[in-house]
Amino acid sequence: MSIKEISDILLNANEPEDVFTGSTKEEIKKEYRRLAKICHPDIAPQNEKELAEKTTILLNEFYEKANKKIEEGIYGIKDPKELYKKKQPIFSFDHRGNHYDIYQAIKEEDVSTIYEGLSNNELIRLKISNDEQDNQLLENEYKLLKEKKHLGLPSVISKLKINGRTTLIMKKEEGLTPSELIKEYGYIPQEHIVWILERLLSLVGYLHSYRIVHGNIKPENIIIDVENHNVKLMDYTLSIENANEQTSKYKIINEDYTPDYVSSTSKVIPNADIYAIGKLAIYLMGGDIKRNAMSVNVSIELRTFIRKLLNKNSNDAWQLWNELIDLRNKIYGTTRFQKLERKLK
Repeated sequence: MSIKEISDILLNANEPEDVFTGSTKEEIKKEYRRLAKICHPDIAPQNEKELAEKTTILLNEFYEKANKKIEEGIYGIKDPKELYKKKQPIFSFDHRGNHYDIYQAIKEEDVSTIYEGLSNNELIRLKISNDEQDNQLLENEYKLLKEKKHLGLPSVISKLKINGRTTLIMKKEEGLTPSELIKEYGYIPQEHIVWILERLLSLVGYLHSYRIVHGNIKPENIIIDVENHNVKLMDYTLSIENANEQTSKYKIINEDYTPDYVSSTSKVIPNADIYAIGKLAIYLMGGDIKRNAMSVNVSIELRTFIRKLLNKNSNDAWQLWNELIDLRNKIYGTTRFQKLERKLK
């Protein structure tokens, strides 16, 4: 095994179990020493010393994580529900006849923090406002998610107050974020970009028909389920309802995913969402989102369609959805479901 091969394994690993094949402390220690010897900077060729140093640092980090997991008795357990059962919750509460154990904070959003836990042996997410001043934003999100029905919307279970802050109890949505998807599969083939675009345009078309602009579409707010070919758009705390009214304003600017004509004082238009979806497509295919550049392997038709999404005058998501269906049938035929095969082994 070469330094490069070890480096690739480490870079594609999420947990120490992805690196070490052993299951006991001694087996892992033996494997660690074997790998460490191969990538030791002192014996690496001159042209590989820098790579060897970086690889050694990463290897040491995974080895430390492995030892910590062994000490905690959780090494080799990949099911998150079983992992949580081995730990002490950071806090617990009862609500409407159900008990909730919360184990970790997993993400800090613009106005809230997301926690993960268990209830009735099911994974749930807890979304708590960061400040009482933001409570109304979460109240608005709860109302929107309860009233609107679409496969692309996340599922909210209930709401309550924790220490004066509005809290949403939500189902954990299955799937991967775009960055996780790229790490797992490699850059996404264009035939799969088409169904991802189809799902997103369907959802924003639905929202726009109710005069709602999400306004915060970015990779962190997307969950893609490759098994079921579904896409969820998350986080509606900064969405804009009654977006057609003169007093409605955008609430956030995202680098790369917000058009340059958007500001806190500009008129809200549906293209803010459509533009972000176009940028997401370029990102998923491994293109340059700064320059809107796509690989020459991307068909001219799809490239033209994605550039159309970036046009300020493209405001009708349903029309674009229909165009995409015709485009898909023309390029890939009428097959509705194609499995996304893994590129990384």
